[in-house]
Amino acid sequence: MKATKIYYQKCFNLGNYQNEVVGIELEIEEGEKALEALEKAKTFVESRDFAKAVIEEYDKYYQIANDPDNYTGREVKHANEYLSKYAKAEELPF
Repeated sequence: MKATKIYYQKCFNLGNYQNEVVGIELEIEEGEKALEALEKAKTFVESRDFAKAVIEEYDKYYQIANDPDNYTGREVKHANEYLSKYAKAEELPF
């Protein structure tokens, strides 16, 4: 059996009973080992900077949407638009 693609995903806890599943699919190049491709996929998904940035952005918009009295109408509208898109996995901003 020959592996031609590697898929790796991980579930991140966003807090407030919210989770996000992040995954990536990589095609294995000619001569590349499946374990090398898996390590690349894991490195991408589990990158602390990447995950931290996603979680921080989500938390920021979540806070704005849930405390509209302390933010401008434009900020609240933008936060709600972001959160509504973010809820759908195929529309994640990365």
